[in-house]
Amino acid sequence: MTTDTPLLSIENLTTTFDTDAGLLTAVDGVSFDVGRGETVCIVGESGSGKTVASESITRLIPSPPGSVDGTIRFEGRDIASMSESELREIRGQNIAHIFQNPQDALNHCYTVGWQITEAVQVHEDVAKEAARERAVDLLNRVGVANAAARLDDYPHEFSGGQKQRVMIAMALVTNPDLLIADEPTTALDVTVQAQILRLLDDLQDEFGMSVLFVTHDLGVVAEIADRVVVMYAGKVMERGDVYEIFESPSHPYTRALMDCLPGGDRAAGGIEGTLPNPTDPPDGCRFAPRCEYAVDECTRGDQPEEAELSASHSVSCVYYYGGRDASVITGEDDDGDWSSSPGGLADD
Repeated sequence: MTTDTPLLSIENLTTTFDTDAGLLTAVDGVSFDVGRGETVCIVGESGSGKTVASESITRLIPSPPGSVDGTIRFEGRDIASMSESELREIRGQNIAHIFQNPQDALNHCYTVGWQITEAVQVHEDVAKEAARERAVDLLNRVGVANAAARLDDYPHEFSGGQKQRVMIAMALVTNPDLLIADEPTTALDVTVQAQILRLLDDLQDEFGMSVLFVTHDLGVVAEIADRVVVMYAGKVMERGDVYEIFESPSHPYTRALMDCLPGGDRAAGGIEGTLPNPTDPPDGCRFAPRCEYAVDECTRGDQPEEAELSASHSVSCVYYYGGRDASVITGEDDDGDWSSSPGGLADD
């Protein structure tokens, strides 16, 4: 359940890196909200800018060479203008991150119990024994069997799925309002992936937190999302309610991603072409060089403004301006029915 005032509001987020090859723009004018208690998924190919966008929120981007601009409001407070000490408090108490590879995120020189206990004591004024009890409780909550006995085990003694559960436990130390999860299931097999997704869903209900989930996997999006932000080459191509995105994908890039799902037209070969050079992006729509529907107008000027298709659904594409026939993209027939996409949404 969400309220009218978003927990997180991002406007014109732009993240650049000063490189030997020139100024690299990884995120370019991105805007979106995350409501209270909802799950927003950022989806796109590798290199689309989704991870950089998520890390820019709490300024995890190293500076130099990185630079983050734009407005980032969390509970009405402008994160972008905060000092490092103020932001560190927000990171610890209100916003938590889960990263893609727990193998790299955990310190293999220390036991899992030591790492969780340290996180507890950093944020809570408790004795070591009380912190260990809290660590056991957290491991139990995330489904680590024999939690008390496993406190003294090292990360290499845990499986990939168990390591990710440990990372989730550490993220929950402060009962965060927002959990940012960057591809937390990518390195896991399908069965363990499903378990982690169910765990996150259960914990979201228990703690009432919002989730910003970064992924390239539309199957995961269908399973967990309330709303979806589709990114390509640093730009937002389409955004909307998860049902609108899956039932009425309106940007050629979104539809191409859908076609890559099992049973789709591109399932075997993927989308032809490669992402543009982020130091020298093309004029017009970033996706135009790979788009089968591109016309001359698509390759001129700037990225098209977002056209509102409904109160909760917008798309950045020239076909939605100037009376063009967007049905060539959407597959909408004369009766207004949308062609079914190869993906399917999870049942509530």
